[in-house]
Parts: sequence; structure tokens; C-alpha cells
Amino acid sequence: LLSVFGSFCATMGVVLPSFVIILIVAKCYDKFKESRIVKGCMTGLKPAVVGLIANAVLGVLMTVFFPAGISLAVFTNVSFYIYAAIFGIMLLLAFKKVHPIIIVCLSAVAGIAVGYFGF
Repeated sequence: LLSVFGSFCATMGVVLPSFVIILIVAKCYDKFKESRIVKGCMTGLKPAVVGLIANAVLGVLMTVFFPAGISLAVFTNVSFYIYAAIFGIMLLLAFKKVHPIIIVCLSAVAGIAVGYFGF
């Protein structure tokens, strides 16, 4: 029981400060969103946010697809193609109007096939 309380406190210690800060910023932004200075700051932040998200995506892609660096040996590994298929399914779900249940069913079939063939 004590470990559950400890894990709850640890989770609150990680989540709560960010949550409170975002609530305060949202309240202040609501009051000043029509200000010319705030609009200028938000306009300037958009490219920075896009760059930070792109950096995070590229970092994850490099770690997942090319853990040992970029070389032709990566393309001989089956896990590369599995990760590429997962990425393709994610793109399909993000940019096309495909029902999520179809994606779940296709993923289940792929998971069963991969488990059956022992990849």
C-alpha cells in the first residue's frame, strides 16, 4: 500500500508542476491574446515549435530505424521493415480517412503473422 502511495506522489511530482504552469499561462494568455506584442510572440513561436517537433521526430526515427548509424546493413534486418510498416500505417491513419478499427485489425493480422513466422 505504501508503494502505491509513493508512486502516486512521484507521478504528481512530475505532472503537477507542468500542469499548474500551463494553467497559469493559459489564464494569462486568455486575458492578453488580443495584444499586439503577444500576437507577435505567438507568431514567432510557431516556427520554433515546428522545428522542435521536427527535431524530436528525426531523433526518434534515427534511433528506431538506424540505431547503429546509416549503412546498407540496416536494410537487411527484418526489424527495419517491421518499423517501416508501422510508420506507414501511422501515416495512413494520420492523412487518410481510414477507420481506426480497420487499422487495428490489420495490425492484429500483422502481429499474428510476425509472431507465427518468428521474426
